[in-house]
Amino acid sequence: MILIYTHTITPRITYSLDLVFGTLLNIPHHLTDSLEVYQTSFLPKIAYTHANKGFGVFIQSDHLLFENHIRPALPVVSGNYLNFPIFFKANEESFLPYDIFATVFYFATRYEEYLPYEADKHQRFQAEQSMAFKNGILNEPFINGLIEDFAHQLKKSFESLEFPRRNFNYLSTIDIDNAFAYAHKGLKRNTGGLVKDLLSLKLSNAGKRIESAINETKDPYNTFDLIHSLSAKSQTALQYFVLIGDYATYDKNPHYQNMGFRKLLKSLSDRHSIGLHPSYESFLQPEKIQIEKKRLEEIIERKITSVRCHFLRIKFPETYRHFISNGITDDYTMIYASQSGFRTGLCVPYKWFDLEKNEATALTLHPSTVMEGTLRDYNNYSPEKANEVIRELMSKVNEFGGEFVSIWHNDSFVSSQQNWIEVYKKMLVRSKHFTEQHPPLEEDN
Repeated sequence: MILIYTHTITPRITYSLDLVFGTLLNIPHHLTDSLEVYQTSFLPKIAYTHANKGFGVFIQSDHLLFENHIRPALPVVSGNYLNFPIFFKANEESFLPYDIFATVFYFATRYEEYLPYEADKHQRFQAEQSMAFKNGILNEPFINGLIEDFAHQLKKSFESLEFPRRNFNYLSTIDIDNAFAYAHKGLKRNTGGLVKDLLSLKLSNAGKRIESAINETKDPYNTFDLIHSLSAKSQTALQYFVLIGDYATYDKNPHYQNMGFRKLLKSLSDRHSIGLHPSYESFLQPEKIQIEKKRLEEIIERKITSVRCHFLRIKFPETYRHFISNGITDDYTMIYASQSGFRTGLCVPYKWFDLEKNEATALTLHPSTVMEGTLRDYNNYSPEKANEVIRELMSKVNEFGGEFVSIWHNDSFVSSQQNWIEVYKKMLVRSKHFTEQHPPLEEDN
């Protein structure tokens, strides 16, 4: 047990301390605003306040966690600590040269995404605009690193403190944006596509379209048997996220009433976890989230409690509020489309804080780390470079006993993507190695 004194208890302070001590360090803590309780306690204790009044371990606080409003400007970088930029500098009397609780809160809540920003063509907050990217730390779970250092410093002051080691966890997630390339797309869509293929002399495509319409197992995107076999071989946890919205420019799965599509989804749900992939259109029409969730639940005959937004389209705080109101408990959207790494600075699941309402919620965020489309399509990496990036990111997550969540798509397992299938296989091998808590692989040393 560790005791923390602060002059005023606020929702922001309570959340930040719960995240640091409860979620990440996994030790009991008690928060008090009573100086008498603090002064008479024999527990390991720290003071988090503005001025040092003879406290033992004193962390000078920024005003951030005592405010109710959202600041209009980003914090200014003031020096470095452990090769990480300092965003909330503290004075020389402070136990640390920065306010760790304000730093954790700022990044975990995605504070900067509540501020005005220049969105990309899909109305998303861009990785390249983030403080982490601009300061060269997006590829570091640097909040985990700062908290681990904090624990190490506390241990020096309080030898009785014990911080349990977290275990590495890996989850392979597959987004089903297009369950089939041609099968079950409907007569109108397939006829139009066939005419276009013939007019443009794409005879191979025309042949595949006809073959897939006759036998769905021949459809190029029907790669689920391969995905399952790889998962079984490596004993990897697997979860699908299904797009089931109405047909639109960026929403192109078969109609949700199509029997072939429904049969596939039911089959997948019998073997693996299924989550909702809220449609592109639901970003501006959030009422569609409830409709799509009910569709998927009716098909697989199970409650849907997890989501990842299609195209990673998310807006704070509206998107998450709609998830909560529709019974969603877990979100996997926290990753950028154009850059791999740690959007929140964290590599562990944690609860979302609604910054506008100034309150903690029950929604759990699972930061994802890497997506094949980012490496292949945005970054134009070779498979060899992708292997290197994944190796480095997974090693960092393993160092902190975090959760490594990868994103692949079923259409990336087609035969023409064999090089990227090999990248996926190597990722599974590495994850199994870390999950079984082996020492680092030789190439990581």
